[in-house]
Amino acid sequence: MKVVLAGYNVESELVEEAGRRLDIEFTPEVISAAYARISRDPRNVTALRKDARTQVEKSRKSNDSIVFGLGHSSIAEHAVFNFDVMGVSRLAVEAIEQFRLASFTEKSQRYIKLGKDHMLPAEVKGTNLENDFRKLLDELTEAYEEVYERIISSGEPAGVAKEDARYLLPMATTAQLGMTVNARELEYMISRLASHPLEELRRFSAKLSRIAAGKAPSLVKYHRATEYFGQIARSGYEGGGDEATPGRSDLKAVELFGHTADGDIMLAAALLFSAGGIPFGKALDSARRMSGPELRRVIWSSMEMMKSHDGVRREFETIGMLFELAVSSSCYAQLKRHRMSTQIAQPYSTALGVSMPESVKRAGATGIFGRAVGKSERMHAKLRKLDPRASEYALTNAHRRRVILGVNLRELYHFSRLRSDAHAQWEIRGISDEMCGLAAGAFPVASALLGGKDAFDRMKNELKP
Repeated sequence: MKVVLAGYNVESELVEEAGRRLDIEFTPEVISAAYARISRDPRNVTALRKDARTQVEKSRKSNDSIVFGLGHSSIAEHAVFNFDVMGVSRLAVEAIEQFRLASFTEKSQRYIKLGKDHMLPAEVKGTNLENDFRKLLDELTEAYEEVYERIISSGEPAGVAKEDARYLLPMATTAQLGMTVNARELEYMISRLASHPLEELRRFSAKLSRIAAGKAPSLVKYHRATEYFGQIARSGYEGGGDEATPGRSDLKAVELFGHTADGDIMLAAALLFSAGGIPFGKALDSARRMSGPELRRVIWSSMEMMKSHDGVRREFETIGMLFELAVSSSCYAQLKRHRMSTQIAQPYSTALGVSMPESVKRAGATGIFGRAVGKSERMHAKLRKLDPRASEYALTNAHRRRVILGVNLRELYHFSRLRSDAHAQWEIRGISDEMCGLAAGAFPVASALLGGKDAFDRMKNELKP
């Protein structure tokens, strides 16, 4: 066996300086071109990389032929980019971070105290609402500062004050993030965002396009806007409003609308199947004939050696659930990170009310909070007449949207370890706890260890036969 380190992330400034000194053009296309030849060239991969590195133009022609001519797009996944992204709005970040095959780390409003870190949307700039919008941003910043001080004065630690005061920050607040993405996903990202109705995201797409085209022209090629992607991005912003009324008391944060029938039996059958020797149909018949204690023994055997940091086995993916959630922007910022789930989000709606932290109520700051939300919603109503999509810039982190969440049980285990843990943010912790409770009602044996890391050992001891 031989394993060779072919490459790793290095800052672009260092790569460019080395290229100038050595008079060599460094490009991620070389790795892709070398790996593309593995299946048809008898030489070892180290020799293929050396050949590709010394003949960049030949490598580019090879990439173009294999990726776009033959359609072997996975070759482009071997070229990886790291981007520093600064000065984009929190609203834009929601669209950027929807791409599954990329990695993002974002500056958190939970841990960092912000000032007037805002952007002026192009859709608002130069209109008769620009001054009013700028005034709103100032007023929401002042309310954020005042609520922060009230929470501190009530005896809460600074961490709680930062986490909860941010519910009043507008979605026009700017963010920073680090983004790592391969060339195949990057091309898809550029095309999707080039088709977006918000100018901010189209500008972001154009910047990515210029960088990618300069560094890897043979891998990022078809990245223009399309009518199809534009139609997807506009979906939800052309219909009527919500029939609900503000502050409604009947709004459920979590509802379970569908799940795999007989999930415990399905999981037991999958475990029997993976043990080998019988077709799945026979495994399913055997599981259906099992008594309750027998089902528990089969499922427990798959979790007996688990620790709190371990994931459950892939067999748990045979159980699926479909939830509808009503979450604030603050909560959605964390929910959207679980990109292996299926998430379909509606626009934000003022008719769904807002999420108000309990610390705000304890600090006697509900009046400040409510007045700030009211100003946000009045500006939102004005902007809707100008541009429905851009009107969301005026809303706060407290405003809610509905999300369909499709998740298998394996992913829900991962979700609950993070989000039901005592260290999780309070709103998403409540969402996670409700989801776990509904799952346990549908398949009690398979869901027995759902919960946060902090409760894992206790739950496991209680479950042990």
